[in-house]
Amino acid sequence: EWIDAHPDQPHHLLYFNLAISQLGLDQTSAALESLEQAVAREPRFARAWLRLGEAAYELQNYTRAAEAFQLGHNLMCEPLPEILYYSAVAWLLGGQPEKAISGMDNLLKEHSEGAPLDWYQALVAAASEAGNFETAEPWVENCLVENEADAEAWYLAYQFSAAREDYKEAAVRLTVVGHLRPLKRDEFFQLGDLYAGNGIPLQAARNYRQAIDFPEKEPKSDDYLRLASAWMAAYEMEAARAVLDKAISIEPNLKLLALLGDLNYSERKFQAARVVFEQCVALDPEYGRGWLMSAYCSLELDDNQQARVSLNRAKAFSDQEKVASELLNRLP
Repeated sequence: EWIDAHPDQPHHLLYFNLAISQLGLDQTSAALESLEQAVAREPRFARAWLRLGEAAYELQNYTRAAEAFQLGHNLMCEPLPEILYYSAVAWLLGGQPEKAISGMDNLLKEHSEGAPLDWYQALVAAASEAGNFETAEPWVENCLVENEADAEAWYLAYQFSAAREDYKEAAVRLTVVGHLRPLKRDEFFQLGDLYAGNGIPLQAARNYRQAIDFPEKEPKSDDYLRLASAWMAAYEMEAARAVLDKAISIEPNLKLLALLGDLNYSERKFQAARVVFEQCVALDPEYGRGWLMSAYCSLELDDNQQARVSLNRAKAFSDQEKVASELLNRLP
């Protein structure tokens, strides 16, 4: 009422106190407008900038929130480092990760000792989104030095390594996490994938098996597929066969059967392999590779008549047409 009655006497404190009341009534949009009026009349009013940042953040106006937090921090008599953290998070949420990286870098340069893990997490998130890892890398190392026995610090370091596609380092760091606390089911799968990607299939299989053995969640067919594939890559064929037999008995599907067919073929069990590939094409007649592999098995078994049938089916598919036609031409 005072503001309406005295338009020629605006004062920043009037708008600030109006905003506080509006915030108390959950009128955040109106409070933001009042706070904009307050800082327009007194740009050095730190508390108004901080409240403006809070209101803008709540309204998901992250760019304005980041600017307000930064200005408020700069104007405080005793600046709080947490305000710079809020500003960086707002920049990140506002789609400007480079500004978030810069803000977190400056914050950690001044307050690295005893910095909470949240600060490092914000920096890693910004670096991952921006694809800019150079600034964050020394701080991730510093985080590990400061928190060498903290599993979550190592997990953050793992995420950083994975984001920059250093999968060997990511595997090492996630393995350390497992020494500091029990890994979760998804983390065992992640570690298995990392070892598989690094060409260490035996370790991959061991981690996949740990994930599958979790009692509270029933494994999916793709989980068994990953485990069996890792055992095969590690030349543990009997272990792979046991996994496939179990998975197929629960839920037979094309991928599992195809892998079992490949396993039989690699062990020169051509009759068993042909039976499995015939099951594949019975499940999906459009599975061209199944027809071709069935033909290979028939050729190994000197069954040219059945090979011809399978090759004629295989050549109907673009991916198998060339090979199937060449083999047909060679048949007597």
